[in-house]
Amino acid sequence: MSTNEQADVVVVGLGPGGEYVAGTPAEAGLDVVGVEAELVGGECPYWACVPGKMMIRAANLLAEAGRVSALAGVAAVTPDRARGTGRIRDEAADNWNDQVAADRFEAKGARLVRGTGRLAGPRRVMVGDRTFEARRGVVPATGTRPRIPSAPGLAGTPYWTNRDAMAAKELPASMVVLGGGAIGVELAQVFARFTCAVTVIEGQDRLLSAERLLEIAVRGHPRAARSRRRLPGAARSRSPIRRSEPWD
Repeated sequence: MSTNEQADVVVVGLGPGGEYVAGTPAEAGLDVVGVEAELVGGECPYWACVPGKMMIRAANLLAEAGRVSALAGVAAVTPDRARGTGRIRDEAADNWNDQVAADRFEAKGARLVRGTGRLAGPRRVMVGDRTFEARRGVVPATGTRPRIPSAPGLAGTPYWTNRDAMAAKELPASMVVLGGGAIGVELAQVFARFTCAVTVIEGQDRLLSAERLLEIAVRGHPRAARSRRRLPGAARSRSPIRRSEPWD
């Protein structure tokens, strides 16, 4: 039997944006309900931004150590992906447990409801057999999921999403990354430096195509123009990552 509950605001999805949108009015004294089906904090702290930067830091150390013999002496480094995964598990994701984030959210005065929210009418959200009626409004902040392309043969092939890649303790000898956006390029760079042969397949005419919008926004600004000039004597670095054109 459905029960109706009142709130000022209902936020569906508590990723970085949803958590902020829900937490701010709650701190101001409004009655806020936040609905989350997975982890409070969303993709960024558990499977994307934060663990991604930790992986990049580890990969940069490997790359820097590889330059010792050319610059300063002799050094031998053996990549160990399990150590990086352990840091992500223990220091960033808390073994993919969001209790700390949930406590932080509720400490702001908001109510956390676990489950999948569904719009059930004007200012109404259903979560299981509970119905929440928002006096002021409903905010959909459901975030994103990896888009699985319709590549021939992919459906019958075991594949990873970014979530699997972040938690992987061992890497394959080679890998194809479908998509040259921020997360795809980060993963490609890291895995290549951990000695995995990586090929990136990107459908647009350039990697990080979404960053083009930022480039357009700042084009013509004097400071932006100066930042694009290469330093005297600077050379482009060679990367072990290969770029491939998309399939027809």
